[in-house]
Amino acid sequence: MKSPEHSIFLESIEYIRSQIGLTGLSLVQQAILERIIHSSGDLSMQSFLRFSPNACEEAMKALKNGAGILTDTNMAKVAVSSVAKKTLNSNVTCILEMVPDSVDLASTTRSAIGMKTTWLDLARKDKFVAAPIVVVGSAPTALMTLLDLIEGGYEKPSLIIGMPVGFIGVSESKNRLLNSDCSYIVLEGSKGGASIASATINALLRASE
Repeated sequence: MKSPEHSIFLESIEYIRSQIGLTGLSLVQQAILERIIHSSGDLSMQSFLRFSPNACEEAMKALKNGAGILTDTNMAKVAVSSVAKKTLNSNVTCILEMVPDSVDLASTTRSAIGMKTTWLDLARKDKFVAAPIVVVGSAPTALMTLLDLIEGGYEKPSLIIGMPVGFIGVSESKNRLLNSDCSYIVLEGSKGGASIASATINALLRASE
């Protein structure tokens, strides 16, 4: 028997489908869009959503091969962890866990330091069997730092979900990702957030079962 919450969710998805009509997206892309709209309450999200070629297929393959998931906030980690446990049991880590207590934040951010420390730590270990999927819903500096590392020769993630929210540095970081050779799912402009980025990776996890 479906819970009232699940029934409301299914009814919401049906309503979203009735409103957005034919999208031309693949089944997985459509599922991501529906969950982003459900998380944001914004039916206009399709006009901002961008996928690199084969992004979903590559991400699902990586998840099935054991790829971990890195988030830029603890909020996103919590939102992803329960779905990860129910589906592929993927390891979910927040980059802020790697920030030293004594860090100097005079010229950078905790998110930038967390991303650099985490990615360099991963690089020191054995080569990835499946490179992690990186979920950025809040911190454009984390996204910029990751792109700096990739341009410097470090391995690319299997997928970057680039959905930091806000105004300062946000569009710039997303545009840089869009113009990179990384696999990505991006919400253009100022839209984004932990809940939306989490909804995206959770849709991929469910589709990968």
